[in-house]
Amino acid sequence: MCGIVGYIGNRNVTDVLVQGLKCLEYRGYDSAGLAMRNNKDLKIIKSVGKIINLEEKVKGIHDKYCSGIGHTRWATHGAVNELNCHPHSNANVTLVHNGIIENFRELRKELELIGYSFKTDTDSEIIAALIDSYKGNKYDALIYAQMKLKGSYALVIMFGDEKDVLYAMRKDSPLIVGVGNGENFIASDISVILPYTKKYIDIEEGEIVKVTKDDVLVYNESGKVSKDVKIASWTILDAQKNGYEHFMLKEMNEQIDLCSKLYNKFIEEDNYSEDIPDISKYDKIDIVACGSAYYAACVGKYLIDKYVSDGSVQVNVDVASEYRYKNHFYTGSSLLIVVSQSGETADTLACLRMANKSNVDTLAIVNVPSSSIAKEAKMVMLMLAGPEIAVATTKGYFTQVLELSLIAQKLGYIKGTIDESLKNNLISEFSNLKSKITSLYDLDYSSIAGKVFDKEHIYFIGRCLDYVLGLEASLKLKEISYIHSDVYQAGELKHGPIALIENETPVFCILTENEIFDKSLSNAIEAKSRGAKLYLITTDEFEFDEHYFESIIKVPKVNDFFQAVVNIIPFQFIAYEVANKKGCDIDKPKNLAKSVTVE
Repeated sequence: MCGIVGYIGNRNVTDVLVQGLKCLEYRGYDSAGLAMRNNKDLKIIKSVGKIINLEEKVKGIHDKYCSGIGHTRWATHGAVNELNCHPHSNANVTLVHNGIIENFRELRKELELIGYSFKTDTDSEIIAALIDSYKGNKYDALIYAQMKLKGSYALVIMFGDEKDVLYAMRKDSPLIVGVGNGENFIASDISVILPYTKKYIDIEEGEIVKVTKDDVLVYNESGKVSKDVKIASWTILDAQKNGYEHFMLKEMNEQIDLCSKLYNKFIEEDNYSEDIPDISKYDKIDIVACGSAYYAACVGKYLIDKYVSDGSVQVNVDVASEYRYKNHFYTGSSLLIVVSQSGETADTLACLRMANKSNVDTLAIVNVPSSSIAKEAKMVMLMLAGPEIAVATTKGYFTQVLELSLIAQKLGYIKGTIDESLKNNLISEFSNLKSKITSLYDLDYSSIAGKVFDKEHIYFIGRCLDYVLGLEASLKLKEISYIHSDVYQAGELKHGPIALIENETPVFCILTENEIFDKSLSNAIEAKSRGAKLYLITTDEFEFDEHYFESIIKVPKVNDFFQAVVNIIPFQFIAYEVANKKGCDIDKPKNLAKSVTVE
């Protein structure tokens, strides 16, 4: 949940490190620091708060440095202060670390017994001392550390007696090497290297990488390893705002073209392409994810349950951090689907590994092809969404829902519960989805935001698929506006939650399903009678008394397979406008991180 950048070459090292850390701000952090090496000494600079604070500290530095490492910290061990901020040094070793070392207390006691002392409360300083404690060559010292460390780590290491070399290794936390001309980079995120090069090398677990400005040497337990140099499909423009006020706003707008991109990828000659996994041989499917990806998974379950109605498949959805601690009874026809934008979500990755260890088939829906989840799943469906920088996901969720919908469609078609006529209608509707959602981008969401942005509590209600949508809508609002928000099944209001309704409490009513519109409308009116201010999201096919509602947003009516992606657009904009009116840091909400790599 933090960021790493390393550089060795002839550019201004300070500038490269600071700009690299700025590329990593979206990941979430509370402090930042640099360590830079020249011919004479090592200089370490740290600062609490935003990177601009660190940038102010380094402005007056004009020394020529040949290499350096930088880090944005999201506190796990020890308070947020400069002392606990990375980089950390002990004796001859300076390093930056992403992840958590689970046995750091035991290691600290062992190291203290042989004379090491510690200045910080972090687990990361322990690693520096551990590496230094091995009295042999540097490669063997890093192998020794790999053997002793328990937990997760991405490490970039500098030795005090070697001015022009960086070392790196990783376990359960991402790290790549960017390959340049007379310069090389190390980073936890590909966005760091894009201003300089699109060439990169994946660092695999168990490997130790030695980086100079002219060479990248990779070793594992068998010796030197030959590595493929890959070319990034993203560009620096993908990782920039391109004139939008916030990345979140840019990424919401990118959903329009994603409709066409995904259609062209997954539909071939009016049929479902081979790129959509065929999961028809499985009779038990578990879907696990975290956060918004979990809510996308709930949509996937709903669609399979409703449209693959022959009773041949059972679908379960679970939060990854819960799933891994439950008992599971897999059969030869079980499938685990994991959903993750970053592909590094720690709890989701742990579930994947648990299933792989049990020899269960696994399928990943993931955005980053070089991620751990993408590499380790037996089947992969790439999201093709491009880099998502805003911490609160929009186009990531949008794409996950669409891809799960396509998996469900293909499954129903293969099993015969979706006939040829419905399949053709669905594909036709998919081809028109771009125009359907585009109409929602010009609506006035600011006026709704103006009515609710100063409220302490906001509630969402709906039934079935509308309720599932409310889960994501509520999360989006609370993530970036910090307003307390909950979602309830509309029929459950009278069983307790209606006690929370006070005069002028905002209640967003999601009513887009034909079979249950009247019942859900009655539940909304129950809230109205207790003083609630109602805001309705519905389609234009229903007739009702509009005076009950403060505002009404009408979305296009589409098949259930696409209704969830259509419906979410207004809620993304409402959350955005509410947060904007409150003056919140929309792209980097407090206490949150983009890639959650700790459990």
